Formats: sequence, structure tokens, C-alpha cells
Amino acid sequence: MQRWMKSRYGLILVLGAFLVLSYLVTVAIKNVRFDLTESGLYTLSPETRNVLNKLEKAETLTLYFSEKATKDLPALRTYAKRVQELLEEYVALSNGKLSLTVVDPEPFSEAEDLATAAGLQGVPAGARGDEIYFGLVARNEQDKEEVIPFFQPDKEKFLEYDLSKLIFNLNRDSVPKVGILSGLNMNGGYDFMTQSRQPAWMVVQQIEDLYQVEWLPDAMEEVETDISILLLVHPKNLPQQTLMAIDQYVLQGGKVIAFVDPLAESEQSSMQGADDKRSDLDVLLQKWGVVLEPGKVVGDYANSLVVGMGGGRGPVRHIGLLGLKSEVGSFNADEVILAGLESINMSSAGILKPAEGATTNFTRMIESSSEAAPLDSALWATLQNPEALMNGFTPTGEPYTLAARVTGKAQTAFPEGVEISEEVTPETSADTSKDETSQTKEPQMRTRKILPKRLEGDSINVVVVADTDVLTDRLWVQVQEFFGQRIASPWADNSGLLVNALDNLSGNADLINIRSRGKFSRPFTRVEDLRRDAEEHFRTQQQSLEAQLKETEAKLVELEKIRGDADKSVLSKAQVEELDKFQSEKLKIRKELRDVQHQLDQDIEALGTDIKLINIVLLPLLLTFGMVLFRFIRKSA
Repeated sequence: MQRWMKSRYGLILVLGAFLVLSYLVTVAIKNVRFDLTESGLYTLSPETRNVLNKLEKAETLTLYFSEKATKDLPALRTYAKRVQELLEEYVALSNGKLSLTVVDPEPFSEAEDLATAAGLQGVPAGARGDEIYFGLVARNEQDKEEVIPFFQPDKEKFLEYDLSKLIFNLNRDSVPKVGILSGLNMNGGYDFMTQSRQPAWMVVQQIEDLYQVEWLPDAMEEVETDISILLLVHPKNLPQQTLMAIDQYVLQGGKVIAFVDPLAESEQSSMQGADDKRSDLDVLLQKWGVVLEPGKVVGDYANSLVVGMGGGRGPVRHIGLLGLKSEVGSFNADEVILAGLESINMSSAGILKPAEGATTNFTRMIESSSEAAPLDSALWATLQNPEALMNGFTPTGEPYTLAARVTGKAQTAFPEGVEISEEVTPETSADTSKDETSQTKEPQMRTRKILPKRLEGDSINVVVVADTDVLTDRLWVQVQEFFGQRIASPWADNSGLLVNALDNLSGNADLINIRSRGKFSRPFTRVEDLRRDAEEHFRTQQQSLEAQLKETEAKLVELEKIRGDADKSVLSKAQVEELDKFQSEKLKIRKELRDVQHQLDQDIEALGTDIKLINIVLLPLLLTFGMVLFRFIRKSA
């Protein structure tokens, strides 16, 4: 048998069996995959699978990536490969509803024209300065289109969410409706302070461009079922039936974004006290598992902004006016609503805490720094100079929550229902005389009880922001009139906070529950540690050189004073000696800097050599030794 297998026919048979097996593996089990990455990068979440299983319309995905123009950008090419492979996983699990095409939009080609027409962003970073395209265009059978203009590598952890959202939106028949209930003049109105008509806030214009908007009355018994998301801004003095309507909407699965405030500075009030400008939603927040600390405003020195006082006074620091940034850790990096946002400005923001005994999950979204402390909101009633807030200000050393997401199980705030009083006009009886019917009957008051339909909800989803001024134009945008059009020039991401929250919560439950994923990029931490240590050493040497430079210049100035009015075109002997000394020292330190950089390169190369030796030499030797040992043990047995 062994002789036959070693013959010509045996080799042909083995080769044929290998080809048949390869074909079967490629065709028959081509969809069998094993994801061995640490974070399961190529394993789609159950929520995404549900989105794909519910697809009713076929969609065509076109990935535009400048393959040739990125030959000198290996990191971007690697990420593009990651995006393509993830899209292929979407196609494989879509039951034939999705198809994928990859296109290289070369310069001056028809593909580049199509990419530009679809709204993809071209970035001038190619090998020859050509524009690079790396975006996705999705279309359905009705030619509806959704686009990701450019896949930003720094948003990699939200890649699955972005792709699933695009596919879900393309498969949706109608634009979501946002119901707005506000205690502020967001939609414009007459300003009694300035005696002029005020336009709508710019965030309102942005919402109306993206969604259907319905302004809700203060008094209502239920929230209409066609409202996808309820936006509450400074809810205050709402009737009991309205609070119960909101309560029932949330318990039945409705999504809410609530902007509440201990001190709504934009409220027009005849009262001077700060308490008169406080939002009032405590009865619902408590049941949702959130507490807005009464009468307290966050003062934060590290995140405070500097404001101009005018009147000849210089700028001063305002610890109640906060400029929160993602780069300093103010934002929850795993919260999809904050993805891509860089800065958010708040004014007299409140403090949110989880309620005691809450059955919901309280997730912090935006926090102050640890150089913060609560301030009495009453200070704003007579505040003339922001510097007064610094009097007695002592940071507590802990951050305070300014925005949070609340999810999970909650109970109704009105288990017994609510009673409302209403006017009714008495009906006229049939035997009433003509003279009596001609008289107007005075209305009467009656009491009616409204009972809740739901006593608890298993999966509420509410976003609470402890500031309403964050939505006002003054904190994030400059608006100019241009030929009757209002042109917005944003300088902060305040509107992005609201739009992202609406975008997230207006989707279905599966889309909302898709969380951030791990990163494909796995840095060499040992190399980064070596580089960081060397940079610290390098920076220390650089600072030493700059200090010596300043010292030498100071000495030269002193020497010049000693010379007096002598000929300044000719250097004195002392100056020459001092300059020579400085030049020598400067060259010496520059050499030390080069040595530090050289040592860094040597350390990294040495580490790379060790890794190569382990992979090329040590591991094969260990494998060979193991095989020999196994064979020896087998023979001995």
C-alpha cells in the first residue's frame, strides 16, 4: 500500500483529492468563519443580526476606497480592509438583501465623479497629492440613498453602529417625528426685555431639517403614538395629566430626551430669584432613577471659560461657564451619542445623581473635572462679576455628572392615577321652554380621574442633560443674516449633542442597544513606552537648552550695558568668550539630543530583533523539539 501511494498514480490521486477537498471547502462551507480576535471584531452583535433579519428591501452597498492613491498609507489601507471585511459579513448575514461593490475612484475617472456627486469627502493626502476617498454609498430599490462621507479611523469603535444605522435608515419608510414640549421660547417669540421679535433657536432649525416636528401643548392626556421621540426642554409647572402622559409614554417604550436645569438663564421671568427658573420634573426623574440636585450649580475651575467684561475691564474666568472637551476626559468614550463631538459648552449646569433604590441603570455621559464643587444657584440672582464665584470656592476632588443615560426597569409615578378638574356646559333638557334655551348656561366644574395603562416598563431609555442653556445660540454658534437667510457658524458641538441623541433614540431598540466595539489597531505598547520615556528625556534636555539660551542672552544684555556707548558694531572680548562658550554648550546639548534619539531607535530596533528571533528561530526550534520528544515518547511506549 505504501509503495502504491508513493507511485505516480498515488501522487495523482492525492493531488486530485486535495483539489476536490479545496473546492468543497471553498464552496460548500464558505460561510463558516472563526473570529479569533480579542474583541470579536468580525462577529456582529445580536442587535445587528436582528436589524439584518428584518430587512424588507434590497440594498446595494458601494464602498469607495482609493486603493492606488493610498499605497504609502498602510494604516489607512489596513482600516479599509477591516471595513470591507465587516461589510462582507453584513452581506453574508443579510439573506440576500445586501450586495457589496468595491470601487477605486481614480483621479478624473467616472467613479470619482459618482463619489463626489453622492456627497463623499475627498481628502488631499494621496501619494501624489490626489484626493483620497473612503466612504460608503447605500441605495435601495426606490433609489433612496444614505451615505457615510468618510470612515474616520478615530471613530472605529462605533463602526458597527454607523453601518447598522445606515442600513436601518435606508430601510425605513418615513422620517421620525419629534414631539417638543418646552417651557422656553425655543421657537421664537416676543422678547419683553429687548422689546423685539426673536427668531427660533438655531437647534430648532436643525431639528426641523432632519425630522418631522410637532410642538406639544402643556396640557395633554396622552402622547400620540406616532411620535418617535419626546424632547423635553425646561419642563415646568406641567399639569398632572401631562406628567402622567409622559410617564405612560416612557413605560410603553417611548424614548425621551430631557433638558432640565437648576437655573435656566434663558427663561424670561419677572421674578429675580433663581428658584423661579428651576425645571420641575422631579416626580418623573425620581421614578426613572435620577435626581437633579436642587439649588446647586456646578463650578469647575479646570473646564471654566474666560469671558470679556467690557467697559474697559479685562477678561475674567467664569467657573460657572464650562467648556467641556472630549480630549480631557469630560465625555464617556463608549457613549455613541458623543461620538465625533469635541467640545460642548454649558452654563450654570446642574448635578445629576442616581436615585436611591433605583431599579434602572445610570450611565454617566458628560462629567465635570475633579477640580469642581457645587455652588448655590442663588448666587446668580445678584451676580455682576463672575470673579465673585471664586470667593470661598474649594474643589471637592470629585467629578459631577452633567448628563446621563438611564435604562432598565422603572415603575409609574402615578399608580393611583390623577384627578383633573374641567369645565362642562350643562345640557339643555327637551322640555325646556324656548325662552330658557335662549339663555346661556353657565359652565360647571367636574372632576374626572385618569388611570394609568401601564404600571411599569421593562426597558425605558431616557437621556437627561442638566442644562438648558446648552441649546441656546450664545453658547455654540454665531448667526448672521445674509440676504434674508440665517447663516450659522458653529464654534462648539452643542447642537451635535442633541442631534446625535435624537438620531440614536429615534431608531429601533436593536439599533439603540448597539454599543461601541474594540479597535482593530493594536499598538505595540512596549515600543510606545520606550518612545514616551525617550521623549520625556528629550523634552528635559530641550528645556535645559532653552534655559541656557535665555541665561546667555541676559548676560549679553548685561555686558552691553557695561560697554555703554562704545562702538556696538565690534564685540568685546568678554562677549566673544561668552558667545563661544554658548556655542560650545549648544553643540554639546544638540549632540546629547541626537544621542537620545539614536538610543531610542536602537532600543526599538533591538526589541524588533528580539521579536524576529523569537518568531523565526525560537518558536520553530521549540516546535521541532516538541515533535522529536513526541516521537521519542511514542517509540518508547
